[in-house]
Amino acid sequence: MKKKIKIIMQICMTSLLLGFILLTNNILPIFNFFSQISLHIWLLILLLTASAVVIMVVRIRLFLPKHKFKALLYVRLVSSAYALVLPGQLASEGVRAYMMGKDEQEYAQPGTAVMIDKLLGIVALLVLGIVGLIISEYSLPELVVAFALTSGMLFVILFSVTNSRLYDLFQKFMTALSKKRGYIGNIFVFLSRVLENWKIYSSNKKLLGKNLLYGILLQLFIALIGVLFTYGVGAGFYFFEWLWIHAMLTFVLLIPISLGGLGIREGSLIGFLGLIGIEPEKALAVSFGLLSTQLIQATVGIALKIFIALRNRPALK
Repeated sequence: MKKKIKIIMQICMTSLLLGFILLTNNILPIFNFFSQISLHIWLLILLLTASAVVIMVVRIRLFLPKHKFKALLYVRLVSSAYALVLPGQLASEGVRAYMMGKDEQEYAQPGTAVMIDKLLGIVALLVLGIVGLIISEYSLPELVVAFALTSGMLFVILFSVTNSRLYDLFQKFMTALSKKRGYIGNIFVFLSRVLENWKIYSSNKKLLGKNLLYGILLQLFIALIGVLFTYGVGAGFYFFEWLWIHAMLTFVLLIPISLGGLGIREGSLIGFLGLIGIEPEKALAVSFGLLSTQLIQATVGIALKIFIALRNRPALK
């Protein structure tokens, strides 16, 4: 019952946000700007989107080498469909970890891999954001400081477990609580395994370095998609600006108050792109463009899921 109420509230919030944004802006110019995005720009965007998906799979496979590339690609595309209907962006990461651990009923390793992959992805995002803020004409010194402090905090979280004393303390605490019976004990058994995997991964500096470099390339490609959409709607070419705008938008979309970030994305882009002088109608056209790339990935994911379900269905006698 509580889950149904929560879903209804999220649907209402999504409807209110989108309704307010569309009612307070001219709808016709939005679609006019969106329709003027040329075919060659769309092809570049689709190429970058496909490349970004491949890089995402390569990054997670660094931590899970036993998983086949095509299986991880399938998980990535299917989880992108869940990202459209789940609140916040972290929920789809949980789906991804569950799908990767489902076959072997081992969720701690893929769960840890997803968490570390996400942390390093955010660090890569912040690094590019800082570069964009320093070089951009619309520099915001407060954000540079905030991004730098957040990056430092994430590195502390990532590597603090490698401290043997701290690790031993955590592990003793987890082991003691994992002996409890029932649901509580099972949770701490899982957390204990996560901690073990976390130490193994965070101790491998070469592995983390590769993931971070791929993460920087990934965030660069995603920012370029925003650059192309902005250029496509006739708002201008803003490369360095999109480095920090993409970072800000990613953090805002973590807020789990609407389905798939609908309404939050649109309102945020009106604000962020407005800072660099882009009118709301063009910002909304860009937002719908970004939504379109998500819908394309989700559609491919749903199609794959249906295809595999039909292929594995037992034949009727």
